[in-house]
Amino acid sequence: MASIKKNTRILFTIAGIVCVLASQVFWLQNACQITRRHLIIEAKDCFAPAYKKEQTYRVPFLNIINSGAVTIESCGTEEVQIIRFCPEPDTVFYSNVTGLSIENFLNRVFVDLREQITPINIDCLADLYSGMLFDKDIKANFVVERFNTTTGEILDSSLHPDKIQPKEDPEMTIVMDISETESLRAVLQIPPGVIFRRMSVTFFFSTLLTVMIIACICFLYAFGIKKNTTDKSNPLNENGASRTFAIGRYTFNPARNELCGFGEVIQLNKKENAILFMLCSQYGNVVERSVLLEENWGKTGIIYTRSLDTYITKLRKHLKKEPSVQILTIKGAGYKLIEN
Repeated sequence: MASIKKNTRILFTIAGIVCVLASQVFWLQNACQITRRHLIIEAKDCFAPAYKKEQTYRVPFLNIINSGAVTIESCGTEEVQIIRFCPEPDTVFYSNVTGLSIENFLNRVFVDLREQITPINIDCLADLYSGMLFDKDIKANFVVERFNTTTGEILDSSLHPDKIQPKEDPEMTIVMDISETESLRAVLQIPPGVIFRRMSVTFFFSTLLTVMIIACICFLYAFGIKKNTTDKSNPLNENGASRTFAIGRYTFNPARNELCGFGEVIQLNKKENAILFMLCSQYGNVVERSVLLEENWGKTGIIYTRSLDTYITKLRKHLKKEPSVQILTIKGAGYKLIEN
């Protein structure tokens, strides 16, 4: 019975530790995914501002105006026409016939004017984007590409020959239209180390909490073993009240470790008390050696078999004044307490 209880405690302890570790792994996986998504969102939010800065650095707005006479003519409440007068035949007409709002139409025209004066500098855009990522403490690998939206042909790229093209992932790819036929694309690759560094504080406290929980489980297991051992050294009945046994003209009080008789009180040690209690509890029946060993020395009791013989001999000496009481050795089985 004690062995079954001990095995049950071990199984519950192991199951508790496994559950705690599994919960920790599951939680960290979710936390890693959430952190990765936040990093991707932050990285994507930097791309449009970087492109606007590149536009400003490429050709200031005043240079566009001064490079040719630009006039804006209203053709009604919704239609606007922008004319850039340049030496013939370079005069350009822009008419808002597509139904765009005035603000979007003006932005589209001035982007096109910048492109005509000076093509986009893809390396400058990549540097600006890299700086914005650095400001947000995001160390990501990326490549910026300008491509034809119709054919998919890459027109320009910031990738240098000595660098490896990041693997394209729809979740980590940013696409932005810059004209009716061209778009910009940034392909990101965030190393795992960046994610772990971002969640380092969370990981530390989560690990600390896990260690504390496992330590508590181990403490409860050790406390249960200690309590069980203590209970064995001070035998009580099922109701918790102390019991006494009459052994011939002796009186045995296991709660006080005392064997009284013939005008003397013999103080038993813990092992003697526990062995005699088991023999009295199974009076007239054989108590197996293996049970006595396991209950008093644990599963390693096999190496204490000689000690058990020594304690049995001592108990026989304590009871020698009462010839009717005997502790019999049942060969190959164990011991039995009888009274003739």
